[in-house]
Amino acid sequence: MAKKGKKKKQSINDLKADKQKETIKDFSQTKDIVKVLSGEIGPLVEQFLGAIYNVDVAETFADSLIHIYNKLREEGITKQTAEKIIIEYSANVDRFAAVLRKKD
Repeated sequence: MAKKGKKKKQSINDLKADKQKETIKDFSQTKDIVKVLSGEIGPLVEQFLGAIYNVDVAETFADSLIHIYNKLREEGITKQTAEKIIIEYSANVDRFAAVLRKKD
């Protein structure tokens, strides 16, 4: 006997597959959206990069690194591990800034 009214639950993967089947019908609208975003994002990236390389911001960043390092040490993290964490954190911030510079 067949069960009536019982639907198969959709998983997130089913929804992704449905979206992949959709086609874009109007590329001009997409092009307009990209133009607007480019016009807005460019200046924001410039402001952000200007802020990152500002002397006052660099000083604040250095103070933050010192604070994080001291906090790690107070919590019992070894000197070597605290230094590795600070180096990795600083490198991640630098990578993020580099990605933004490439987009500009």
